[in-house]
Amino acid sequence: MQQVDFSSWPRDQEQSFVVYEQRTSESLKKAMVIGISAAVGVLVLALGIYAGVPPDKKDITKDMNMSNLGKRTKKADADAPKPAPAPAAAPADKPADSAADKPADSSDKK
Repeated sequence: MQQVDFSSWPRDQEQSFVVYEQRTSESLKKAMVIGISAAVGVLVLALGIYAGVPPDKKDITKDMNMSNLGKRTKKADADAPKPAPAPAAAPADKPADSAADKPADSSDKK
């Protein structure tokens, strides 16, 4: 690898940094090889787990009542209980003199 002058320093001072530039270049290459090999290893492991481990066969929906999950229909409204009828009016032939029909008078309590 040929080194090129990249600064305004004298050549002998600049040549003293060549060792560090070579070390940096070698470290970069080693880091790339380790990183790529680790990525390939994780990919192989993930594909092995994906292909080798069978999925669970449990059916968790077998006990669910699916009929109540849909939209409500008009049939459901027809099945609803009807409101209670209004109470019947008092018969007209009942005498008005009975004690139950008279309002309590405050003058009677004295």
